[in-house]
Amino acid sequence: MRSLGMGIICLACVLLAGCEGEQAGNKAEKNLDVELVNTVNNIQVENAIITQHTLYPYHFVTDGAGLNELGQRDLTVLARHFKEHSGVLNVRKGEAAAELYSARVAQVQSRLKEAGVDVGRVTISDGMPGGPGMPSGRIVTTTPQTSGGSSTSGSKGGSSSGAITR
Repeated sequence: MRSLGMGIICLACVLLAGCEGEQAGNKAEKNLDVELVNTVNNIQVENAIITQHTLYPYHFVTDGAGLNELGQRDLTVLARHFKEHSGVLNVRKGEAAAELYSARVAQVQSRLKEAGVDVGRVTISDGMPGGPGMPSGRIVTTTPQTSGGSSTSGSKGGSSSGAITR
């Protein structure tokens, strides 16, 4: 009787261990799925950073020349890109004073050099972000127009201007 009880206990332990092993396998599979999704997402984020190739005032410590955590991450991505490719890196001035802007540009150049980038191949400017944008052939600009005559509301004509896409 005692050996039967021990046998049942051993069988229960084996079955429980098998269930835990299966759960561990499912957990490992789930972790792999999560990592694959994160990798695809990270690649897309890095491609966007490279396409934009712009650091904004919010990439820097407020009223300072140092990069914040976001700025460090984005510049790391850009530095990896600029190690192999030449191009333009925009550092937006925003409302920063000339001295602060110069210090920020110097900080960016220093970080690029530390990362092994040939800074002679990278032009730093206060330009607009990159990307394909919209072809000018798809933009129609309207000019202000006024219509003659009077209306009962006391308003005389109207005007319209702006860009319209086709």
